[in-house]
Amino acid sequence: MEYYQAIKTLHIIFAGMWLVNLFLESALKGFVINNENKIGEKKFIHLYLFFGNLLGVLGATGILITGISLVCFNYDYHFFQLTGNHWLTAKQVLTVVVLILTGTMIVPTAKKIRLAIGRDLESYQPIDESGYKSLRKLFRLNTIVNIIIFINFLLAITHKLIN
Repeated sequence: MEYYQAIKTLHIIFAGMWLVNLFLESALKGFVINNENKIGEKKFIHLYLFFGNLLGVLGATGILITGISLVCFNYDYHFFQLTGNHWLTAKQVLTVVVLILTGTMIVPTAKKIRLAIGRDLESYQPIDESGYKSLRKLFRLNTIVNIIIFINFLLAITHKLIN
């Protein structure tokens, strides 16, 4: 239990990364949309993918490791306990949904987009329609994940008010 507060602090920091990603993703998405079919478009798409991947991986991995640790170190918490701590069970289920969406849909879609924009970000060769279709799909998926993450955040900060 001596490490509990440190783990909890790290958990909050990783949650902050996810929340920063929520706002940064929205801003970068705006840049991508405003530069569609313009020179520099590929750079904005690359930046969107880079920051989404970086903050998403760091945040998700950190949340997962610290969240599991917090449950293991606190005897009042359990994994997927349906008889108590409903807020925690909801957070755990939502986290699993985010991880499944990320692994099965977001990562493969992002790979398709990377192939569509190519390696040379300086040259302007238009992105084909399938690349734009994948990009729109990624925007929708990221919006869904961001909503789930925000709900998770709300459950975390309001659970003491609910109990």
